[in-house]
Amino acid sequence: MHFVAGLTFIALLMSACSQPQPAVKATVVTDPAFVEDCQPCEIRVSEQAGVYSFRFQLGAAEAGRTVRSIAVSAPGVIQTLDVKDMLPVAAGPKIFFGAPDINFDGLRDLMIMTSQGTANANAMYWLFDAASKKFQLLGEYPVFTIDSGTRHLRTYERGGAGGMIYEARQYAFVDGKLAVTRVEKQEAVEGAEEFRKTVEELREGKMVTVEKKTVRPPR
Repeated sequence: MHFVAGLTFIALLMSACSQPQPAVKATVVTDPAFVEDCQPCEIRVSEQAGVYSFRFQLGAAEAGRTVRSIAVSAPGVIQTLDVKDMLPVAAGPKIFFGAPDINFDGLRDLMIMTSQGTANANAMYWLFDAASKKFQLLGEYPVFTIDSGTRHLRTYERGGAGGMIYEARQYAFVDGKLAVTRVEKQEAVEGAEEFRKTVEELREGKMVTVEKKTVRPPR
């Protein structure tokens, strides 16, 4: 009797294991936003390129967790993107990740924020390469503001002195390469209350100073 009951239990267990498991619903991502863990996330790169799937490879850290790499998959494509030196984030939807079109070619690229402070934040960026159907590393930058109207990218890094110290950069893709086209920088003058503002612009392939002046702090 016990033997028959045991066989019945094993049969039920095997039947349960053989049943198809419900698929994990993917998080659909477009413009960058806070997500939890991407297990997985899906991005439609373009109508022609189709949908790509992304899974975060997470690592534990004393202050939370980090994304160490991103596994990328699509029909005929398997790729791993290394994420370097990401600062830990807490549990929950705290990872800023998404697919902006950085180089204005109609294909969605990739970004993940690697650090976020009170005033400044950095991110790693990858460009989608239509020829290889893979993502190519662009690099780590302060988080871009994307101006699709002028086809420029902009960054702003705030320093001390109540925001009087800062550096603003403008970028454009020139012959397929990301180039700095304008730099506006304001620095403290040693031993004085004033600040020195300098503006450079890209002209005929060279950065040229177009403005230099002393700025007094507001009273």
